[in-house]
Amino acid sequence: MQALEDTVTTELWASVVIATYNRHTLLRRLLEALDRQTLEPSRYEVIAVDDGSRDDVREALFDLKTRYSLRVERQANAGAAAARQRGADLARGVTLVIIDDDMQVSANFLEKHLERHREMLASAEGNTVVLGRLRPSANLADMPLFERFYARVLAEKAEAFASGQAQVRGHDLYTGNVSLPRALFLKAGGFDATFRALEDEELGIRLEKAGASFAFANEAESVHGSDWTSRTAWMARARRDGVYQAKVSRKHPDHHEASPWRHLPNLNPVSRPFMALSLTLPRATAVVANVAIRTASAFDRLGLEPVAIAGATFVYGLQYYRGVREETGGVGDVAREYRDFKKGVALLRRGGSGDASAWRALVSAVREDHRMIQFYACKYDARDNPSGLDQRTSADPRASSLASDAVRKIGFQLMVAYRAMRFFREAGLGLGAQFMSRSIRHAFASDIHWDAELDPGVVVVHGFGLAVSYAAKVRAGCILFQNVTLGFGSDPVTKQTGAPQLEPSVHVGIGATLYGPIVVGESTKIMAGCVLSRSVPARSIVEAAVPHVAPRAAPR
Repeated sequence: MQALEDTVTTELWASVVIATYNRHTLLRRLLEALDRQTLEPSRYEVIAVDDGSRDDVREALFDLKTRYSLRVERQANAGAAAARQRGADLARGVTLVIIDDDMQVSANFLEKHLERHREMLASAEGNTVVLGRLRPSANLADMPLFERFYARVLAEKAEAFASGQAQVRGHDLYTGNVSLPRALFLKAGGFDATFRALEDEELGIRLEKAGASFAFANEAESVHGSDWTSRTAWMARARRDGVYQAKVSRKHPDHHEASPWRHLPNLNPVSRPFMALSLTLPRATAVVANVAIRTASAFDRLGLEPVAIAGATFVYGLQYYRGVREETGGVGDVAREYRDFKKGVALLRRGGSGDASAWRALVSAVREDHRMIQFYACKYDARDNPSGLDQRTSADPRASSLASDAVRKIGFQLMVAYRAMRFFREAGLGLGAQFMSRSIRHAFASDIHWDAELDPGVVVVHGFGLAVSYAAKVRAGCILFQNVTLGFGSDPVTKQTGAPQLEPSVHVGIGATLYGPIVVGESTKIMAGCVLSRSVPARSIVEAAVPHVAPRAAPR
């Protein structure tokens, strides 16, 4: 934090960079909003770069007066990446704030971005990229169908970041609302001007490789009110996204999340044959796409928006994979690149010959999970302890086998699936991990992030309805019953964010909700239905019926 405070004595806090093209009316609206910021005007500047608009933006804004330093530059049309790069090159601020020209911002927009950077500096995370929230305009219903489709996609992503269900990564970066240290931007190499689409995602991947951390600022929001009205232009843009996704993947083959195949696990099974058609017979698919978008628009006019949005999603996929095919080459080239995803499945089936350490960890963890199931069965369940053995052993010769329990016990099935998901993650196969995450969601109605750390020896009872944040940590011997949530949240006093850490042998009852950066002490019992947002000491009993935590007199 001190580093930032030392720097601002001689430099601006922030430089706002805006690329603009044929939108001088919307740009004026944004520049006027930036003049109403709560941040002192001397603490920021704004640089707008006109990327060869039909009308010279400088002339259109000649009468605009601002309290802050405003610089408007003009260049021959070279794309948004080149325009933003020029703005960044001219910037004098410690922090770059990049925003699109069609956004609307509140008065505390810049203050909230800088506040998030100060928080990260205080926690020793100096190289932080802060992604602000994008909200759709209040007049969402007036937008064309395809723009509502985009708005809903961005809103869902923002909700996932805000709730802790997803962690911001480099490939999530968007230039509609982002800030980062200028030194970090330069270290990563800035924008690649050869990218005429997805230049933000490509930069984000390089920032991640340069050691950046990523944070989400829910309050540093911008409102997106798009002026796109051409259906033909939207379909061309979807196709261009596919072209440049393939380019990003080729430039970063080691980053699995950059692959265009990463979307396949999320597709409706009914849609997959059509996406395959886009990859094999792209010209024929163009006819299908045109018919489908007209049909979706007809449903929209009838007031059946959910059906219409589903149709727009389908059409976007068709166009996207047409673009992928265009950039990738022939059918053989498509098949060859798709093997990156299939490699993960084949690796698991072969017993992990490609990554022996990851495979051994998978097998060892599954065995330990099963051993703990038997331990607790002997301790608590008379049906599984007919010989009356001591509760500290599971040596009953009639104890069920691992294979048997994998068939009979749903909770154990979920843990095996989780271990497979972690196997993909540890083997560097991000797409495989995401595929397993989706499989767990559909098979067990549970949402467990692949970054969540569940130590070997965790027991899940019944195995449905779990929601586990990427930042959650669960130690050996813990038991999680159905409908348990370990969610991302913030401490109301310290404002620190995070997810629960359960120390060894914590039992969490049915429907309990734990959230925020809390630590639950060893051998604690959380009763059914509890909501817990603060740390508790070891060997406590947390009851839903009383507002306090009752410590146990002695260890169990």
